[in-house]
Amino acid sequence: MELRTLRYFLAVAREENMTEAANVLHVTQPTLSRQIADLERELGVALFDRTNRACVLTGDGMRLRQRAEEILSLVEQTEAELADDEHELAGNIRIGAGETQAMGHILNTFAALRRDNPGVTCELFTGNADAVEERLERGLLDFALLIEPVNLDKYEWLEMPGADTVGAAVAASSEWGRLAGLTPADIARMPLLLSSRTSNKAIDLVEWSGGAIDPERLNVVGRFDLLGNASHLVRSGAACAMGIDHLLQLESADLTFVPLDPPMTIKSFLVWKKYRLRSRACEEFLRRLG
Repeated sequence: MELRTLRYFLAVAREENMTEAANVLHVTQPTLSRQIADLERELGVALFDRTNRACVLTGDGMRLRQRAEEILSLVEQTEAELADDEHELAGNIRIGAGETQAMGHILNTFAALRRDNPGVTCELFTGNADAVEERLERGLLDFALLIEPVNLDKYEWLEMPGADTVGAAVAASSEWGRLAGLTPADIARMPLLLSSRTSNKAIDLVEWSGGAIDPERLNVVGRFDLLGNASHLVRSGAACAMGIDHLLQLESADLTFVPLDPPMTIKSFLVWKKYRLRSRACEEFLRRLG
């Protein structure tokens, strides 16, 4: 399986049309069709469902698309690192993160690095901790910003300055918006949106409440990964989203953040894989962060 063939395959997957993909690739349509047919024979599966007008990915095709994108991303990153000019700092720094105020510190550091080295770029991925860690493990990220709890034994890491306060984003006009703090009794009554994170629970309400909260009796409206879309439901008053403070979505007159009472804070860590060679740009980025 050649890299060129994977690029051809991805072009057809994007365009969903053999002729359009051939135009994008500047090859003839018969040449492209033959390459895709050869790839299907090599793999022993059908990658596309074909009609007169469209080529739509099959289930096997969708799996190959994910792997092909990962393979080509790693190839491009490797080529960039090997071509790194020793006299000019350049290259791409790939960072994955959820929503936390520590990202401001990280991006301020990157901005200063880029001012001094215009050849340095960044690629940002936003998602919950499960999605970010998965991309880090697959080599698609150089760094991941994670909030507690984190299994730091798996990684090299830096603790970020400051800590995030745990509470709930609520509609400012709701009964919850008038409270100074949320007690276990308040949480037990609230219509809640909880994190979709599954690997480690960032907010353990049972431990925080000393066992006063029964997770089976909570009024759970739904789950979310990031607050952006969930904030629309919060504004309606239909739900309150458990999370942390200092998020951009909370800078709104119709939303407010109410901390837990007793208070709870969580730390953030920038992590990266052990024993992995890093580009000079990544090394300089870490030096400035540390």
